[in-house]
Amino acid sequence: MRRSRIGLLFCAVLLVIVGSLPGVALADPTPSGHPSKQDMLAGVLHGEGIVQTKKGPVRVAMQNGTATAATDTSLTIRSTDGYTKTWTLANNVRVYDHHKSVPASTLQAGSSVVVGGPITVNGGSATPAATPSTTYTAQIVLVQSTPSGAPTTS
Repeated sequence: MRRSRIGLLFCAVLLVIVGSLPGVALADPTPSGHPSKQDMLAGVLHGEGIVQTKKGPVRVAMQNGTATAATDTSLTIRSTDGYTKTWTLANNVRVYDHHKSVPASTLQAGSSVVVGGPITVNGGSATPAATPSTTYTAQIVLVQSTPSGAPTTS
């Protein structure tokens, strides 16, 4: 459980940093002997949390898994435990493949990815019978591997 919380916290912090700074490039400044970002997220499948920002608390989520569908506006991810979620791609989504910024149009089904971003709940109601629609918006996508035979960006 502790590793999940650490991974979720890391993802949330990463989202806030990347979302608040223009033109941030992800580098791996990790000194040898310390776990890398990928190692920290390796055991985290999916989760939600609240991050305090300058504009107030923001509800965020992250998911680690395989893209089962990719379009110009959405990305469907299936985690190894079977949890599947369709994420809306933000207009300013940042996609990184092996630490290189790539266009969102390069996302494809079969890729192993970590995705994260804010959650928006629409049409919420105080009654238990009401089911508000929830939108998961991908603000950042880290491509860990692409399907075999697919072109790579590295």
